[in-house]
Amino acid sequence: MNNKTIIIGITGSIATGKSTYIQKLITEFSPEYCDADKLVHTLYEPEKPAYHRIIKEFGNEVVDQKTNFIDRQKLGAIVFKDKELMTKLTNAIGDIGSEVKRIVDNWIFTEKKIGIVEAVNLIEARYIEWCDQVWLFKVDSQIALERLIKRNNLSLVEAEKRINSQTSWNKRAEYANFIIDTNDAIDKVYKNLKNEYINLLTHQ
Repeated sequence: MNNKTIIIGITGSIATGKSTYIQKLITEFSPEYCDADKLVHTLYEPEKPAYHRIIKEFGNEVVDQKTNFIDRQKLGAIVFKDKELMTKLTNAIGDIGSEVKRIVDNWIFTEKKIGIVEAVNLIEARYIEWCDQVWLFKVDSQIALERLIKRNNLSLVEAEKRINSQTSWNKRAEYANFIIDTNDAIDKVYKNLKNEYINLLTHQ
């Protein structure tokens, strides 16, 4: 057994249940955790450089006039319908990877047992280069659609645009050490996930 920090990369398309199950793991086992997608939101808070770049690229209509924060729902409605616009948003936000890597490096430096990095684009952004394991979540598209409509209060058309903008799970499967199908009952899915996690802890 060694003291090496194990980094687990969590990925999967929108509404596959990633965050729901990872939060259950965190509650039970308390690993280190970084949600890269939420970290991104902090990079374009008011007066940060990305805030102004986003407004320049997409206009003042993406700003919530009451709070002065970027309205992520308005911004999402724009970028999820067009991959080129999504690329423009990514470029406007800037170097997300360096922020994630700084967090991962700190886990390793302080010799944490396990760190979890969750990101929709974990593979595409090459965060997997820092990961010892990649866990891929998948779900039937119809279930994802229903979850997204309910969770984000979206119309069918808006939800379909977001689902269709995602990379298919089978294009990511070759990079995964473990694939979690969330079509099954929550307890069954979590039991499989927990067993895999415990196996990692045991063989650390």
